[in-house]
Amino acid sequence: MAKKSKAKLDKKPAAPKPAFVMAEPNDDAAAFGWTLGKLRYMAEEEVNGERWPGKGVFDVPYPYAVRQTYGHIIEFVNPAFLQIQLDSSPEIRKAAEKAREARYTKEARVEFSKVITRVFKEQILPDIEKKFQAVAGMVADFYCARLAHIDKFGAEE
Repeated sequence: MAKKSKAKLDKKPAAPKPAFVMAEPNDDAAAFGWTLGKLRYMAEEEVNGERWPGKGVFDVPYPYAVRQTYGHIIEFVNPAFLQIQLDSSPEIRKAAEKAREARYTKEARVEFSKVITRVFKEQILPDIEKKFQAVAGMVADFYCARLAHIDKFGAEE
């Protein structure tokens, strides 16, 4: 039987922390390159007495059978597209600066959230609709071709 090592790692002083850090499980957002797509909710259940990061905040929970058909990444909005849009918004940058000046208080973050919601509604949603209008005809063709395929070859199992 191998002898257990009783050596302990040297304790390191805590690294300096920024003025604001997200709550778990997103407190390590820097490790993921500040990517919106990596934001997670905390899992509701515990595993071996610990709570782990759960589903992504952009995930839409569909049954396993639906995910088998359409894929496992089902999101209500593409977080990469959203982040590009938000990052390029002067209003978002200005609101972020205001939150910084207020030292990231809860109230400042709530106000910032309101700006994000307004920018999404007034700028990003219209852009999504415009892009969708440009492809709506091709989406219609897709569904027509799918039905024609089913008529010719039968439904896939």
